[in-house]
Amino acid sequence: MHLNLIAFKQIFIPENRQRKEFDSEYLVDLSTSIDRNGLINLPVLKEGNTLVAGECRLKAIEYLWSMGGKLRYQGQEIPDGLVPFQNLKNLDPIDAFEIELEENIRRKDLTWQESAAATSQLLELRRLQAEKKGIDAPTVAQIASEIRGTSGQAYEKTRAEIIVSRHMSDPDVAKAKSAKDALKTIKRKEDLRRSAALGVSVGATFTSAVHTLQKGNALTLMTELPSGEFDCILTDPIYGIDAQDFNDSGGKTAGGHFYDDSYELWKTHMHVLATEGYRFTKPLAHLYAFCDVTNFPEMKAIFFERGWKVFRTPLVWVNPTGMRAPWPDQGPQRKYQTILYAVKGNKHVNQLAPDVLTFPSDPNLNHNAQKPVALFTELLSRSLKPGDSVIDPFCGSGTIFPAAHGLKVRATGFELDDSAYGIAVKRLGDLK
Repeated sequence: MHLNLIAFKQIFIPENRQRKEFDSEYLVDLSTSIDRNGLINLPVLKEGNTLVAGECRLKAIEYLWSMGGKLRYQGQEIPDGLVPFQNLKNLDPIDAFEIELEENIRRKDLTWQESAAATSQLLELRRLQAEKKGIDAPTVAQIASEIRGTSGQAYEKTRAEIIVSRHMSDPDVAKAKSAKDALKTIKRKEDLRRSAALGVSVGATFTSAVHTLQKGNALTLMTELPSGEFDCILTDPIYGIDAQDFNDSGGKTAGGHFYDDSYELWKTHMHVLATEGYRFTKPLAHLYAFCDVTNFPEMKAIFFERGWKVFRTPLVWVNPTGMRAPWPDQGPQRKYQTILYAVKGNKHVNQLAPDVLTFPSDPNLNHNAQKPVALFTELLSRSLKPGDSVIDPFCGSGTIFPAAHGLKVRATGFELDDSAYGIAVKRLGDLK
């Protein structure tokens, strides 16, 4: 029998795979076993003298020699200072794969990228071994248990590593700070890819005809909507601050508001919007509703009571071109408005974005509460994808329509005032 032998001192143990701690009791027991029964499993080397597997066995052999013992393998006594070994390249490919993988997994300086690759390789190894034995392939849970234990956190980390290992050719994935961040990058890109594909498929048939504009009282029309219809509510209702009594800010603005903005009517609107809105939205939905900062706490409570998860503080729209001056002789000018943001059913956003939004006013279409299309577009882009649906029960001049149309989102709007409705009709008709 030909036996490969190498001088103990010639064996090279890579620094990055060296174990830092060894159980002395285990090494003594292993040394005693080798002395009594001989060496059973040979250390494995590659490239002539580089250790792949068997570091504990080498430590036990070294201890055996220090105690005056003799090393034997299959009944053959091995000269002192020499160690029998197995050459990695002579092993069965699957066995060699496992030994190489064992070396990589035991390294102490693994980056998250290398750890992910090793986990994926282990899954492939166990799959090949199962195929060889004619048994079922391993599950992610089994791989997680082998590497890290059975906790939910161990499963999630292992699952993430397996997923990201398949995307390492993507530079954005490879340069992520962690496997968790890499997984977020993959998901974001996949969402964008799906949105683009959906946008292409929707775009061919997406015309102004897909939108709905209806004249009437929103308090009644909302109760007539079917349940589970919309992905988002984006609306600019009355504020309940008696805006109908506002002046023209000392001649600096175009005049006061023409609609009833009493607190009593506002409160009715909020109760109906919160209740009916929760019903006619899908199980996963978002809501954006403009409001006055003074009424925000009460508005937040109303929506919370109806089942919405309301963001603790309002979003803020900063309007650099805003001219309203409640105290024109004492100042200051009002440059911001607030927005209540609420979530139904833990719906995720498409991307994290600031809670302060800065957009100037659009050219005015003779509606004093008109909001800029870019502002509505920004809010919708956070929550919706092409083909989704949004409703604005208090749509005024119809800002919702060009904003939704540009994103290939289906929009529905209600408006009671004749003049505002007429402006919305024209805007809807102008869509291409």
